[in-house]
Amino acid sequence: MKIIILGSTGSGKGTQAKFISKLLKLEHIDVGKHFRKIANKNKKIKEYIMNGILVPDRVVLNLINKLIKNKKNYILDGFPRNLSQAKKFHDKVDLVLFLKVNKKNLIIRLLKRRREDDNLDNIHERFKVYLKQTLPVIRYYSKKKVLVTVNGNSSIKNVSKEIKKIFRN
Repeated sequence: MKIIILGSTGSGKGTQAKFISKLLKLEHIDVGKHFRKIANKNKKIKEYIMNGILVPDRVVLNLINKLIKNKKNYILDGFPRNLSQAKKFHDKVDLVLFLKVNKKNLIIRLLKRRREDDNLDNIHERFKVYLKQTLPVIRYYSKKKVLVTVNGNSSIKNVSKEIKKIFRN
């Protein structure tokens, strides 16, 4: 099974992707984590991340293709981030899970996790980018009839329960 998990930064994608990975025995591919590793060696990538700007599509797609090469089962966490990436991604996915969380909860969560790139200005910038670039991806997958939306405003445990119900059906 090939799954994509979408949501704004702080929506719980990583947490729920790990849960789904264990539940369904899929490889969890955390795209953000891979880019943060790359940023340690690549000044330009670090600049994008620190300013809350999306890494260029060609760089992202190149990395994704390397990460999923020859894989039959995975959950992609943090990709695609825009419509162009979604349209250029040619691996057929079985399900796209969208964790929908309101802005107030996202800000609270992000400030609590204390990552270097989680400051208020950066959070607001990432949210603007998310609204502009990622929401069209959600509409795209909805039209393809592979999108399932989960209310991500609840506790981790409750969101996991909702996700578990999806896979029982």
